[in-house]
Amino acid sequence: MVQTKARPVIPPTRSSKQLALSEAMALVPSGAFVALGGLWFQNNPSAAVHELIRQGTGELTIVAAPPASYAVDLLIGAGAVRTAYLAHVSFDHLGMAPNFRRAAETGSVEIIDGDEALILGGLMATLEALPEHPVHSVKGTDLLRSSRLAGKASLSGMSAVAAPAAMRPDVCLLHAQEADSYGNVRYDGTPFCDPLLAKASGKVIVCVDRIVGNEEIRRAPHRTVIPGYLVDAVVETPYGSHPCASQGRYVHDEKRLTAYIAAGRSADDWRVEYLEPYVLTPRTQEAYLAAVGGAERIAGLEGDVA
Repeated sequence: MVQTKARPVIPPTRSSKQLALSEAMALVPSGAFVALGGLWFQNNPSAAVHELIRQGTGELTIVAAPPASYAVDLLIGAGAVRTAYLAHVSFDHLGMAPNFRRAAETGSVEIIDGDEALILGGLMATLEALPEHPVHSVKGTDLLRSSRLAGKASLSGMSAVAAPAAMRPDVCLLHAQEADSYGNVRYDGTPFCDPLLAKASGKVIVCVDRIVGNEEIRRAPHRTVIPGYLVDAVVETPYGSHPCASQGRYVHDEKRLTAYIAAGRSADDWRVEYLEPYVLTPRTQEAYLAAVGGAERIAGLEGDVA
């Protein structure tokens, strides 16, 4: 018998997940259930939402970790949202979210309200592979009666315990500070609920302020917050959270956010004064940065980071 030499096993080559912003947002179809990361002014997926609106993606169902802010209000104002699972949307000390408030008052968007525990409980049920997740913290509140998120308590067998049903978004949009081309994502500050949103979603798209080499990721593996196997696309978008903040990189742009809220005194004014000049007309992230004062002005926000 002739013996043949075994061929060496060659490990498969990893493929880059890095896409252009327009390519990544084309992965989000109209009618999708979209999770939006960040918290208040921190780490909003602003560039991703701008591109979704430019591409005309609509009829969305959205969910966001409370408290939410710019990304949620912008999508609602652009008419891209059909249903929203939300607990709190505002601009913190700057005031109320004008488009969210208008939608809630007029009923133009189906707002399914709850609190943080109910929304995150639904996401936790997905991670646990359970139909629902018991939540005890809303006992004694009107949420048990008024919120559709409260659900039934069939798992616990206690009728006074809420049990939000499993919630699985089709796509999760996040902003973080760094990633490699394989989608290993690092945060310079707290990731808030972003890892939970990523794990519960069918597809994950992350915009980052900069792409770093895989060797840098491997030198400090403990810094990877969202591993590449969870991520479907990563996009290098400098200042991709503007006018919100990117933790450790730049603070929120209070001047631009104040102007955004002022423009929201009516739906027509907001479209003319904000949506058209700062979202629809700029066709790229570079053009958006130029429209809001240029990269040099925005870079000045970095100096205010503690």
